[in-house]
Amino acid sequence: MFRKKTLLIFFLKLVLFCSILAAPFSYYDEVYGKFFRSCGKKFFEHFRDDGFVLFGEGKTKDITEVVIGNYNVRNPDNTAKAFQFEVNTRYLGYLPTILFISLVLASPVSWRRRLISLVIGLTLVTLAVMFKQWIELLAVSNKHAWLNLIHFSPGREKMLGYAYNGISRAASAILYLVVGLWLLLTFRLDDLKPEAQKQRIQPTVKK
Repeated sequence: MFRKKTLLIFFLKLVLFCSILAAPFSYYDEVYGKFFRSCGKKFFEHFRDDGFVLFGEGKTKDITEVVIGNYNVRNPDNTAKAFQFEVNTRYLGYLPTILFISLVLASPVSWRRRLISLVIGLTLVTLAVMFKQWIELLAVSNKHAWLNLIHFSPGREKMLGYAYNGISRAASAILYLVVGLWLLLTFRLDDLKPEAQKQRIQPTVKK
């Protein structure tokens, strides 16, 4: 178990790191926006059987324009029909990401553990952000049936609705995940034991 002084230092560091990384600098949003669009392209460029998803810069640095369409559904001018919507990458992915980074960097553990936690954790957080985006793409496809990308049964539509409202739209879901990953990846069971239990009597060696 950590001492009160250690916990106080942790909270002060956490506030400091969060304040620095969450500052409204457009550079932060620009860098993360490029990273988000790069990941989105790798995961969703070819969507379902005949669909496609394009990610482009929005009107501001924290906005990404998403275009989802079907190659086989054509407009009168023979271009593919598509639907466009906006994603706020700051709220979707950047803030959960910097929360995880701040929690790990402020943790009273060795740098080796922190580095390992950052590598594994940031990968999992990014996968979680892409999972949220995937659910939203499914919901958009289901809502705009003319895209002809998915055909769900009533039961699967209901499950999609639960996932969309409980995971994709709910900001708290990924924040709970971030805290859970931080605890699992950064700490060990021994860290939570009282200090008295950690002390072991060293055996004496007789000469």
